[in-house]
Amino acid sequence: MYDTIVIGGGMAGLAAALYAKRREMKTLLLSRDIGGQIGLAGDIENYLGFDLITGLELNERLEKQAKYTGYDINLETVTKIAHDGQNFSVTTDKAGYESKTVIFALGLVPRYLGVPGEKEFAGKGVSYCANCDGQFFKGQRLIVVGGGNSALDAAEVLSKIGSEVHLVHRSATFKAFESLVSEVKQRSNIKIHLDSEVIKINGDTKVKSATLRHNPDGATEELPIDGIFVEIGHKAQSDLVAGLVKLDAANQIIVNEHCETSQPGLFAAGDITQVEHKQLTVAAGQGTIAALNAYKYVRQLAGK
Repeated sequence: MYDTIVIGGGMAGLAAALYAKRREMKTLLLSRDIGGQIGLAGDIENYLGFDLITGLELNERLEKQAKYTGYDINLETVTKIAHDGQNFSVTTDKAGYESKTVIFALGLVPRYLGVPGEKEFAGKGVSYCANCDGQFFKGQRLIVVGGGNSALDAAEVLSKIGSEVHLVHRSATFKAFESLVSEVKQRSNIKIHLDSEVIKINGDTKVKSATLRHNPDGATEELPIDGIFVEIGHKAQSDLVAGLVKLDAANQIIVNEHCETSQPGLFAAGDITQVEHKQLTVAAGQGTIAALNAYKYVRQLAGK
């Protein structure tokens, strides 16, 4: 019987496990890997304590710290979470576990284009976060893919950083707010490609160009670029707790300021929650809050 089981090995989950262990809680972290999407990032310059660090370097430091802290880590895939009215049972592809509390921190996964070159150049010119990586492309040629608010906002921000921005959307009209569409259209260095799709990303050690297809006539063209930002949304990995907690319209877990969900004893932290800003520092903070409140919950169960 664990005091808490942390599900997810990204920044929120690692912070939660660290703080739970420091409170002398019997802690287990379950995840398919350590670091989550951090390892897919290129250079990171907005994380405290580092002027510049790559995603892989940060990932290595996180793994080292997790081993040093000494909580149990099992690299397994969680397949089921249940609550019997008192404790939680967590089933994975390898075993089953019991716990007094659960901290759910699986996060979001980006919606991918699914085109040749996308996986190969992830972190080498392909990005899924303009706020995270935009500053690394100063004066360069960029593509933003998408037609919603996040895509147009990314195009507007990147137009101040890059030399030129190509906004590619597969439909004939945008889904973003009209005010944002109007602002983007006024930017002289943003070129809009409607009814168009990126069908291939090309390069050697990094992105060099992207092949576009104009859907109405099937015509293709190759755009020389230095970076491509995929802004077509993210998917919340909340299926495992859909029957246990309240979700919002985007299937994100609704939490209060204590990272408590609607299910007592089940906490959530990081990008999987409804909190607006999806950043490493926010996730780490939420993981900390979740762990400290899980500790408080366990003490209350013990009558302390």
